[in-house]
Amino acid sequence: MKIQKAYKFRLYPTNEQKQSLAQQGGNCRFLWNHFLEVNQQQYKENKKFIFSYELITSLPKLKQEYDFLNNSFSQSLQQVGRYFDRALKDSFQKIKGFPAFKKKSMLKDSFTVPQKFRIDKSFVFIPKIGEVKWVKHQPIKGKVKHLTITQDGDLWFCSVNVELNIKKPI
Repeated sequence: MKIQKAYKFRLYPTNEQKQSLAQQGGNCRFLWNHFLEVNQQQYKENKKFIFSYELITSLPKLKQEYDFLNNSFSQSLQQVGRYFDRALKDSFQKIKGFPAFKKKSMLKDSFTVPQKFRIDKSFVFIPKIGEVKWVKHQPIKGKVKHLTITQDGDLWFCSVNVELNIKKPI
């Protein structure tokens, strides 16, 4: 039986890396809000929503329109489209409420890195940011699926999400 598990480690970025991490998180928040606004307008006009494929394929145009999006890893931006799609579909099934706009605050930001990352004992390589120091205080068991980088106040954390095979309980 396969399960998902996450290991959370503290990052120790330089000031330059902190700025890049904040930029990535801000760009993902901006993109979420943009997708929500576009969907609200689309629903008012046509009573239809835009889902992940159309959202993700609109990214190259958005990058031309908003230059700052080029500073972010493209797959992290694509992941925002997938997460937005999931949130929209969950709201239809009444699992959760309708997606809301994300507020700009210096205390909480996050983004996902689905691939092209590298994990070492003393650092983690994040695309468009580089090698960020961390303290890996426990071994990572399982197949690494993706990283989620989160900000909590002035501190940055990296969650390494893995897939584990475990024996089925009796």
